[in-house]
Amino acid sequence: METDTTDPDFPVSKNLSENLKGLGTVSSFIEKNIKNENIMGAVALVARKGKIIHFESSGLADVEENKPMSLGSIFRVYSMTKPVTSVAVMMLAEEGKLELDEPISEHLAHFNKVKVYDAGGNHSKPLTPITARHLLTHTSGLTYGLFGNHPVDSMYLEANIPMNLRTRNMTLSHDLPDFPLTGEPGSAWVYGLSTDVLGHLVEVISGKSLGTFFRERIFEPLGMKDSSFRIKKEKEDQFTVAYEWNEDGRTIADHPRASIYGEKLTWESGGAGLLCPAQDYARFCQALIDDGTLNGNRILKEKTVRDMTTNQLNEATWPFYLGTAGQAATTPLGENTSFGLGFRINEKDDPEGLNGSAGSYNWLGYATTVFQIDPQKELIMVGLAQKFPTDHGFIEGFKRSVYQGIQER
Repeated sequence: METDTTDPDFPVSKNLSENLKGLGTVSSFIEKNIKNENIMGAVALVARKGKIIHFESSGLADVEENKPMSLGSIFRVYSMTKPVTSVAVMMLAEEGKLELDEPISEHLAHFNKVKVYDAGGNHSKPLTPITARHLLTHTSGLTYGLFGNHPVDSMYLEANIPMNLRTRNMTLSHDLPDFPLTGEPGSAWVYGLSTDVLGHLVEVISGKSLGTFFRERIFEPLGMKDSSFRIKKEKEDQFTVAYEWNEDGRTIADHPRASIYGEKLTWESGGAGLLCPAQDYARFCQALIDDGTLNGNRILKEKTVRDMTTNQLNEATWPFYLGTAGQAATTPLGENTSFGLGFRINEKDDPEGLNGSAGSYNWLGYATTVFQIDPQKELIMVGLAQKFPTDHGFIEGFKRSVYQGIQER
């Protein structure tokens, strides 16, 4: 087990050395989950008022080789990529290079041909074209095909999306518009490939790959030195093994030495592709809680951050994914929540104080990773494991353990 606290420059300072555990509730929660083999290892980072109060690695990064997790371990953060892509889009909007309410077909011409699903097969042109705002709020009508029971989900699964996007057998801008939308843009919250389209939009408008844009405009200004879409050979030793829990028990889902995130990776997925250590993602979070700036480097205006973390939806669009017959097909993403421009938002204080203040915002990743930013409490938290499928119980338990620890300090 390795722990660390740092000097006032938010995080991480000069080296990752053993120090103190700040929140015993977090340590106990993670240790219990490791002991029960619910997870194999994790890194937890909690900061308050701009200073780290808890930074701990626990368990193993590689079970087969008995390799301990370290504070610098690099994780597949999956959908925690989406807020970073959303920030990139808003940077372009601030510069006047993108209007949130203009049709994305102004930049991605093939989206002119997109149609809305009709049960009779007579798919129709949408009444409202897809905009960047629809993509940011997941109301574009694009789906993943994995989480719902809409007929369009079946079309995605049959076409093996998004795997064919990863292998370049299909493209976001040319092939994806061939598939109908689940509904009219703006009519329902549907979790899907919206943020991947945003990532491609960033590439087209900026003239740079998404990884290059992230590096130049976000990672370097914020000091996120180990974040990327590909694992570098010299960083392979920091890269964790990802595990899947299935009917065969625990199996290796992705290994550093044969990873899909190696140098041959072709698709820089704006929705799910980033690799980050905890301290890097915490720096991103701290820039947001500090109204778009970190250590004198501004990436967004204060008003932009405020807009991104304010509800953008109405009762008609949130929080249900509409199924085949207009019925709720998936579980709502929590009571008293809303969605901004890339973030889920808590609209009310948790009466027990164990899930966040009103105005706190968060998102998670498929391999059991989570972050939460709580402006009222001047608090950020990042919890990273590598477990498929997503362990929502672990994620919620981690957040509660942080708030419980804060109450007890």
